[in-house]
Amino acid sequence: MATRFLALSVLIVSGLVAWVTISFTLAARLLQGAVALSIVYVAYLAWRGWRSMRVALRSDGPDADSASSSPDDRPWLTLVVPARNEAAVISGVVGDLLAQRYADEDGPRFDLLVVDDGSDDGTGELALLAGASAAERLRVVRREAGFGPRTKAAALAFAQPLVRGEVVGVMDADSRVAPDFIDRLMRAWRADPSAAVQAQRRASNAATGWLPAAQDAEQLMDMASQCGRRATTGTAELRGNGMFVRCSVLSALGGWNEAALTEDLDLSTRLVSAGEHVALAPEAELMEQAVEQVGVLWRQRLRWAEGGLRRLMDHGPELLSRAELPLTTKLDFMAFSAEFIIPPLFLGAIVASLATIALPGPADWTVPLSLFVAYGSGSFMLALAGLAAHGDRGWTLIGRSARGALYLSHWLLVVPAALARIAFGKQSGSFAQTPRHMP
Repeated sequence: MATRFLALSVLIVSGLVAWVTISFTLAARLLQGAVALSIVYVAYLAWRGWRSMRVALRSDGPDADSASSSPDDRPWLTLVVPARNEAAVISGVVGDLLAQRYADEDGPRFDLLVVDDGSDDGTGELALLAGASAAERLRVVRREAGFGPRTKAAALAFAQPLVRGEVVGVMDADSRVAPDFIDRLMRAWRADPSAAVQAQRRASNAATGWLPAAQDAEQLMDMASQCGRRATTGTAELRGNGMFVRCSVLSALGGWNEAALTEDLDLSTRLVSAGEHVALAPEAELMEQAVEQVGVLWRQRLRWAEGGLRRLMDHGPELLSRAELPLTTKLDFMAFSAEFIIPPLFLGAIVASLATIALPGPADWTVPLSLFVAYGSGSFMLALAGLAAHGDRGWTLIGRSARGALYLSHWLLVVPAALARIAFGKQSGSFAQTPRHMP
């Protein structure tokens, strides 16, 4: 009930602020001044992110300590793959993960745990077949349908008591990685000791169309933003696929939140609130299948937005009230909460402007225009940073960045829709399956 009230309050306040700003010049200029400052801040983050990514990618090379036998350097990992009806892709990820070269003089220092989450397409059996050559390092466990919430977080919570390693690594079933993926990721983690680390996600089907290509650029701009935040305020977040967490820290925080729609964001906020931080590994790339249909994308992003909003409402007050947390951490949290404020303001300004057309005083249409330009400018600068760090240059860089910025504008509609869903609808209780295809 409190969450519904908060979501409704955000919608109402956004509408009131939008009406005031389109009606009174001073209010409009104050809002636009704040927006201009936010663009400057995002530009600074993009620059810091570009520098961090470029250093990480340029310094990447053969792991000099790959033969190290120190347990401190090479903690045992349990790789967990939650999989529900993933017959089309499960063999690929199992084969790739079991082929990892993460080892010491005694042999591999990881095992693989596939959670067959109530599949009815033979996912579990195919996983066993794919890992038959390394059966001693593969376990397939089944979580029957109806056993707890139908969320990814619930599948991870089911698996956690079975984790043997000091670190749990979460990989989606459509992931594809090179044999040195874990080596690269662990090298980045050793350089930035922390509670968790996040790999770089890329779209394996980026060449198939405009939408997957835009999502590939989105992944790079997100990493640029993350690296900028990490370099500026020490804060970064997990992104679901390719996230690795120390089991001791996860246990201290109470484990996975089974009810969370976005388990990565939920855990990230709890980590920050506990004074922990997340490292980033832009040099450790994993490939995943991007969404290819607009309708599927809308459902996926609506769930992401709802999960992101709920984690802000559930954990935000506690984080901001923690006296021991640095002020920079709190300011970073508030700054990036603004990504959920601009969309309802933008939509509210559009609606209010249309509603006041018949009134004597004309609406100030520069308000929604400035909000749209600000959102697009921030996305464009982050895309420039991420793509440039990966080697794009010239008109290719400009064109791909513009495509990414245009694509990101869909959040201006998704976030208000998610707020309305929280305020008036029924909470989603299950993970929305993204369609897969044979690679």
